[in-house]
Order: sequence, then structure tokens, then C-alpha cells
Amino acid sequence: MSAQGGHRLTVRAGGVRLALAASGVAEVIRPRRMTRVPNGPPGLLGVIPLRGSVLPVLSLRQLLDTAGQAEAAVGRIVVLRHDPPLGLAVDAVESFEAVDGPASPGPGRLMLEQADGAEALDLAAILQARFATAVRGAAGRAAPRPQVRASPAAPARHDQAFLAFTLAEQDFALPIDTVAEVLALPASIAALPQTEQLLLGVFTLREAVLPALSLRLLLGLPDRPPTGRDQIVVTQVAGQRMALVVDRISTILRVAPDRVGPAPSLFNTGGGEARIGQVLRQADGRGVVAILSPAGLLADDRVAAQLTAVDQQKDASMATAASTPAAARERLLVIRLGGESYGMPIGAVDEVVRRPGMLARLPKAPDYVRGLLNLRGRVIPVIDQRRRFGVAGDSEVGERILVLTLGRLQAGFTVDAVTEILEVARADILPAPELAGTGAGQFDRAIEHDGRVILLIDPAALLNQAEADLLRDLTTNPSPA
Repeated sequence: MSAQGGHRLTVRAGGVRLALAASGVAEVIRPRRMTRVPNGPPGLLGVIPLRGSVLPVLSLRQLLDTAGQAEAAVGRIVVLRHDPPLGLAVDAVESFEAVDGPASPGPGRLMLEQADGAEALDLAAILQARFATAVRGAAGRAAPRPQVRASPAAPARHDQAFLAFTLAEQDFALPIDTVAEVLALPASIAALPQTEQLLLGVFTLREAVLPALSLRLLLGLPDRPPTGRDQIVVTQVAGQRMALVVDRISTILRVAPDRVGPAPSLFNTGGGEARIGQVLRQADGRGVVAILSPAGLLADDRVAAQLTAVDQQKDASMATAASTPAAARERLLVIRLGGESYGMPIGAVDEVVRRPGMLARLPKAPDYVRGLLNLRGRVIPVIDQRRRFGVAGDSEVGERILVLTLGRLQAGFTVDAVTEILEVARADILPAPELAGTGAGQFDRAIEHDGRVILLIDPAALLNQAEADLLRDLTTNPSPA
């Protein structure tokens, strides 16, 4: 709906009718899936994608102090001509009409219609008072943040990193620099005629046609039908991309080179297992992880035959993601907390580990510290990220710990799950909306993915400098319990 001078838009919110000048309205849109902003200011329902930008959506009910009523489902979103743009969630849009004189609300005003007449409300003043984050340059800046960088206590940057996953309850891994993306198995994969069972079919991923190969069958493991929880690891070797179907993603491992060695000869017996190039010895006697060789997988005659079949049958006009220079792309780790997904640059993550059954208690620590994790001889504090992000529910459900180095502190952050690794063009990364408040600086960018906004966490904003210094001191010099 385009704005026109001399017209007003009448909406309903929280049992009251309000009118606003159409000249201040950019458009009216239907509600869509919102992404919650953790620790966002009162009145912020979330953010949505809107034609290449991220739009904050405010509840008009809450702005008008009608929040005592049960929050109704959003009927429409009124997009305001505001700098930056804002959306107002309303129960319904009732009319759009031409008006003159006192019945017309002035620019930047709301006309509250009541039984005893109409009352003019200053929308800009309401936004300033109720939602200071809507004003660019809001007062109050976050405390200094620690830099995200290596330190003597952190893993050396020459350590090797691997993406670990399971197949038939066995542990495998791929060098993380050969992993382009990780995503859920698409619901629909197009089968190709006259191909082996090894090739499950093809699917389209951002304008590129990818073959989905069963890694179970490729490695000679027992086959099984899809469970709905299978995931795809997209690898790229010598410019060739392929999607490997695995049971589930496990962790990201970052280890010293001396823990990785050649595969014993017993791994090189049999057709599939010959594609295992190295093994990784896990700490604490937890066995070994078989490291697959992407080049070896690609050299498998069966894989080569299936890739040739795909090349012959797919549309040659489809572009490939590899056409974008690597320097112009960025890989993001997508995590889940509650019902929301958030992203983080994968390069900022030292590793991802399973949460142990118990964490050692850290006396005198802030309440958001879950305890201490012994990570191969390094003692690191573990932060309850559900509590930090205000996620409702049991904080014990966090199954993974993201390990990051923040200045001189190495810390872990609990998350419910690591769901995807996405590779995106830097040009497609959007600036996050300018929001003040306790959670404002935690998100510096955003992407649009599958019709929703994924806010990208600024790793340095997870702890401010004072918090990092306190935790480093407590970890280095723990007091008796």
C-alpha cells in the first residue's frame, strides 16, 4: 500500500482505533516469521527480512500501554517512513481514506479515536519514551569488549580443525577447510534415472545443482532409510562440490598435529574404508575418529560415475557457488537456542565440544557461569548462554559448548545445538538494525535464510572487558568453595 498525501490509515490495536497520516506509511504487509532479539527492549517483537534489509517490528499495543491485555496475533505490519525504517504490529487495518481538516492526523502523529472525541498522540515522542532504540544514536554505550584473538592459553592457530559427525554410531570427520556448508537433508530430492543407490538424487542450493551421496553406502556401512534428522555436509574439492549425507553432526574439533596420524592398515581393507586417510586420537581414552579424505572420496570410481551422470542430466545453465571468489564468501556457524537460530563467524570459534554430564563449580562466579570445563588440561569457564539471551526453559538442555578466545580469556558458551554451517557471499550479509539496550551490541550483522532473519553474533560482544577480566581472574586464582 503506497503512501498518499491527504489520506489516513486507520488501524486497531489492543481494543482501540488509531489513525496515522498515510504520508508517514511506506507500506502495509502481512505478518511473517519473526526472529526474536535476545534482551531486546520492551515492545520489540522481533525482526523480519524486508527486501534486502532487516526490519524491527514493534508492538503498537505495548507502545500504547495496552499490554495488560493478552497480546493478540499480529494481523498486519505497518512499515513507517522512519530513519531507520520501523514496523508497527497491529491487530488489523480497518480503512484507508481521504480526509481533510482536524480529522487528519499530522505528520508523525497518531489520532486516538475515543467515545468522547479524538486525541492526538506524538508517535515520535512515544517511540523516544517507550522505545529509545528506535532513535539513531541512542544514549548509553556498552562496556568495552575484549578482542577476539589468539592467546597463549588458546589453541595455536596451526592446530588442525575438523568437523566431526556420526555414521552408524561411528565417529568420522572431515578437515573443516574442505567443508563449505552443513544443512538439514532437503525434504525433496529429485531422483535421477539409471543411477546407483549411492546417489540419492539432486537438489538445488542457491542456484547450484548438487548431488546428494549416501556416505553410509560409500563407506560400506549398513544402509537405512532417512530419519528426518539426517544432515548434509557440502564439500568442495578441486572445484567440484558434492553433498554427503550423514546421520548427524557431532562437534568441531581443533587439535594439535601430533594427535593426527596415518590410518592403520586395517582401515584400508575394503572398498569404502580405503577413503579414510588419517585417524585422530581423542583425549581421555575416548577412542579414535576416522578422518575422511575428500580427494579420496572424489577419486572413488563410483562417485566419479555418479557425478558424471549428474553433469549429463542437470541444466547446464545453472550457476555454481564456486563461481564466487573464496575471498568474497564467509562461512557462518548456525546455532540454536530455544526456538531461534543465530549465526557466528566460524573462524571465531576455537572448537565445539559436547557438554559433559557435570561441570566443576566455580566459587564466587556470577550466576550466568555454569561451572568449569577441563578441556585437555585447560580450565575454562562455561557461560549459560540461555540465561544470557533470556531464553525460557531448562538451561540444562544445552548439548554443545562453543569455545571462543576473548582477549586473554578462553571461555565456553552453552547452546542447544549446532545446526548448520552456511557459506554466504559477503555482499549478501546485511547490517543489523540499530538497537540499544542490554542486548543491542551482541548482533552486528544479519542474513536472510529460508525466509527468516538469522542475526549474527559479534563474538567480542558476548562478554564485556570487565566480565572477561573477572572470569579470567576467578579461573586463574579460584577461591575455596
